[in-house]
Amino acid sequence: MRKSTKKVDIIIIAVIILLIAGVVLLAVLPKQEQQEDSGISAAREVTVSDYNGKRIGVLTGTNYDAVTQEYFPDSECFYYSGYSDLNAALLEGKIDGFLGDEPVLRSIHNEQPEIDYVKDKVTDNQYSFAFRKNDEAEARLCAQMNEFLAKLRNNGTLEDMELIWYGNDESKKTVDMSGLDGKNGTIHVITTSTDAPFSYIKGGKNVGYDIDVVVRFCREYGYALDLGDADFSARIPAIESGKYDFTTAMNVTEERKEQVLFSDKVSGGGIALAVRTSDIDGTKQSVKPDQSFLDSIISSFEKNFIREDRWKLILDGIGTTCFITVMSALFGSILAFLVCMFRRTGSRLANAISNIYVKLLQGTPIVVLLMILYYVVLGKSGLEAVWVAVIGFTLNFGAYTAEIMHSGIESIDGGQREAALALGYNENQAFFRFIFPQAVVRFLPVYRGEIVSLLKSTSIVGYIAIQDLTKMSDIIRSRTYEAFFPLIATAIIYFILAWIISLILKLILNAIDKRHRRAS
Repeated sequence: MRKSTKKVDIIIIAVIILLIAGVVLLAVLPKQEQQEDSGISAAREVTVSDYNGKRIGVLTGTNYDAVTQEYFPDSECFYYSGYSDLNAALLEGKIDGFLGDEPVLRSIHNEQPEIDYVKDKVTDNQYSFAFRKNDEAEARLCAQMNEFLAKLRNNGTLEDMELIWYGNDESKKTVDMSGLDGKNGTIHVITTSTDAPFSYIKGGKNVGYDIDVVVRFCREYGYALDLGDADFSARIPAIESGKYDFTTAMNVTEERKEQVLFSDKVSGGGIALAVRTSDIDGTKQSVKPDQSFLDSIISSFEKNFIREDRWKLILDGIGTTCFITVMSALFGSILAFLVCMFRRTGSRLANAISNIYVKLLQGTPIVVLLMILYYVVLGKSGLEAVWVAVIGFTLNFGAYTAEIMHSGIESIDGGQREAALALGYNENQAFFRFIFPQAVVRFLPVYRGEIVSLLKSTSIVGYIAIQDLTKMSDIIRSRTYEAFFPLIATAIIYFILAWIISLILKLILNAIDKRHRRAS
């Protein structure tokens, strides 16, 4: 029986490896004319109006939705969480174009020539830092920032910075982090590190036009700097909750003015429409067919992991993911056991409280729970985001595991308890010596699957400014603009981590189950 089980495990692993290899092969093999025809004629200069009625991609949490409805009223909107996702969707023909800040689209074109943008801008915009509204301390900080921006504008520093960060000379794109002594306190700033050239990660460090301005400001006024990283849609809630003092620059709109206090203009520009280069010049874009499969793998590996030491980002992400998983599993298991003990008291009130807790947590999506804890319940606590995630996943994991433990305990025949009591054991001795050890053997296989699910669920912690494995993958994709290789590599890493966890728990189960050990 044991040999048969091993054979099944080997077959399953082999099938999974083959599937992964197949996906990798499909991802990196050259594709000819992979995008659909947008129907735009390249015989004349392409204009923005040509794309009204086409499929337009929108970055979630931005005002691009309103801009799309105004300038592309006949178009269908498709929503994505980052520029790397928009790029992939555009090249795969899922959308015909997407909106973005002109400097960002210029940066994308430099890295990925297959994507260009229509030169006549959709609209002009002003980009400013956003502070918490109706707060005296924030108003004073905003006034300091306005004073500093005026100084940089008058002495020409902002113009020089634009030339550096909007240009193509990568050697000049550095941020001097020295001199942040913190004698006047610490400034907490939330940013989105997938927004080159304004804010991104290079060589494991935060850089970008906005970051450069913020660092210079902190040095000028004697502040230390604490940078947080979250999706664009989470930045305004982050400052409204009090977790951060202000956010890096964003579009100034009338609707946003009702929510936040904007500084003076940090930079100008506008919103442009990104499209496939082939739609502009009439050529057919395709991956070079003379590159072998092995060369494609090596090239993608070097670009995504070796260049700029991006493998360090992956290691940091793995560490964060494992920390959240282990701590949540540990505390969640303790919480689940306490809930089970609470139920064993036989009190109706105890059962009612336990049932409410379990049903409430099981009925609340974990991403919603994390955002409520981070931005509302613990918004002004100063607790680090990682520990907020541990609390959220502990509550969620404890609710599900409590039901698993309860079912395992209830499955033990009542005669076991009666026999133990007849032998002179009290209730607690009967439970801990006879009932619970048998229940553990029964619920541990399901418990093992729950921990694997916990590991995978941690991939959403990027919503509360945590740089886990998935978030690090997004950061890498935002720099390389490759969709497939980082995602496949991330999936393989999650698979390996899940396999290791399953193996460890299986060894624990074998050690606990004496009958299993005798049979082996």
